[in-house]
Amino acid sequence: MGISIKNYKTLFFLVILVLVSSCVGGKYVYEFDTGKNLDFSNGKWIFNNVHSNSESKDNKRLYRESYEGFEKILGDSLIDLTILRNKSLVKPDMKFEPTRTELKELYENSKCDFLINVRGQIISNNASSFYSNDQRLSYSTSNRSAVFIKIFDLKNGILISSSNGQAISTEEHSDLENDGALNWTTKAEPMMIRAVEGLIMKYNKYRTDK
Repeated sequence: MGISIKNYKTLFFLVILVLVSSCVGGKYVYEFDTGKNLDFSNGKWIFNNVHSNSESKDNKRLYRESYEGFEKILGDSLIDLTILRNKSLVKPDMKFEPTRTELKELYENSKCDFLINVRGQIISNNASSFYSNDQRLSYSTSNRSAVFIKIFDLKNGILISSSNGQAISTEEHSDLENDGALNWTTKAEPMMIRAVEGLIMKYNKYRTDK
């Protein structure tokens, strides 16, 4: 029994959709407000719980990718806050921007030297995953996400690094593009993951102890 042309087209469309959805596109920009060049060779580093406003399972992936990224830089010098709680009398969670008093208290209770905080943010998720250009329409909408990293010196209670990664993927209908042209955008959640991976790679690139 043969497959009709209509079924072939449907199958082709589904294959393309799966391939597109598995790719992470978008444009990325990384910025360091301070602490671009760090020495990761000394001390013990605490990795705090990771938060974002995403309602999907990507919250867990954001934690995993962030932790594994810094683990490649720090090795055994990195310890997760949850694991640390089994050894020391520390709070179950630290704020993304803790006070100087809170930082020094964590230093005294943990005997660690630095704290790494990571936060993700879904800014917008309005664009379609897969669309064709319609010249009768003229508008653009986008999926946007961001990640922020702050690193603190616990003993001195000060911020030593602040950075962010911004990601955007835009759906744009325009008469400058062929009518019916197939395009795709990336959802904000996978871009958030890619952004944190890219930002941590910047920390590794600019470290002073290599």
